[in-house]
Amino acid sequence: MVETYIITPDYNGKKFLEKYFISLFNQTYSSFRIIFVDNSPNNDSIDYINQNYYNELKSGKIKIIKNPENYGFAKANNQGINESFKDSECEFIVCLNNDTEIKEDFLEKLILMSKKHPEAGSIQSKIIWGQNTSLIDVVGIEYSINGLAFKRGAYESLDKYENEEEIMGSSPAGCLYKKKALSDVEYENTYFDEDFFAYCEDTDLALRLRRAGWKSYYCPKAVMYHYRGGTNEPLSDFTIYHTWRNSTWTIFKNLPKRYIIKKFPLLFASEVAQISINLVRRKTIILKAKWDAYKEIRHFMNKYKTIKKNVPFEDLEKLFIYKWKP
Repeated sequence: MVETYIITPDYNGKKFLEKYFISLFNQTYSSFRIIFVDNSPNNDSIDYINQNYYNELKSGKIKIIKNPENYGFAKANNQGINESFKDSECEFIVCLNNDTEIKEDFLEKLILMSKKHPEAGSIQSKIIWGQNTSLIDVVGIEYSINGLAFKRGAYESLDKYENEEEIMGSSPAGCLYKKKALSDVEYENTYFDEDFFAYCEDTDLALRLRRAGWKSYYCPKAVMYHYRGGTNEPLSDFTIYHTWRNSTWTIFKNLPKRYIIKKFPLLFASEVAQISINLVRRKTIILKAKWDAYKEIRHFMNKYKTIKKNVPFEDLEKLFIYKWKP
């Protein structure tokens, strides 16, 4: 029986794969398969897997999906999830970035906590900076009343996050989703919104899971290291464009009109701040990001109608924080 599938999108990530695979095949829990979705323009990562893990490929322990072009993080994850769901025994999806290294009991701890909480749709691991192992990278997703999403715990010390607790949502850099939860929010065979391509798709999914009635928990004993920026630099035009375009789309897709009207001064101030800060940094790509976002507002307001709303928005709103910067 294979109850867990690990989904890993890749884009030019060959240099990270040695640590990634060694840590995966050193797990105390072994009932898993890997779906490796390659968006790279070359075959470097696939060649590495063929050369080093031929037997695992032959046995089906690893399956490669090779895309003809970069389909983006959201679609790559969806491809892996849909492939996993072909197996009727699949119960858990673990999303795991390629630039990561997990401790030997990582999968075991995630699955044990998931089974402990039947109401949980996702379980967040403790993700530590690979480049500075004294600091947290991310231990969940926070959402602010001004429409900004934040990496919970970013740049803080490890000892501040030692307890199991309920959180708003989980980061697919390293987290577990229950198949039942993903199936509950599925829309036209997608789970992550492919319009987003990359960035903020995790916040969108977290908000939708919450509205559907699924909770999220933090598991501090499931530890991993993330060598962040393995695919995209944090201040690249690509990252800025997709982050701030998608941030606006997240608002209009997930928040009801009455909330947007009530919080309009805060939401407007947030939009102005995003544009101003990036222009000061001479990142004029922000103008295209926001123009493209505003052109599609009606489309994303229509998407709000498709979201499953098993709990009142007011219950979700109670989880929002008030924050302007990390």
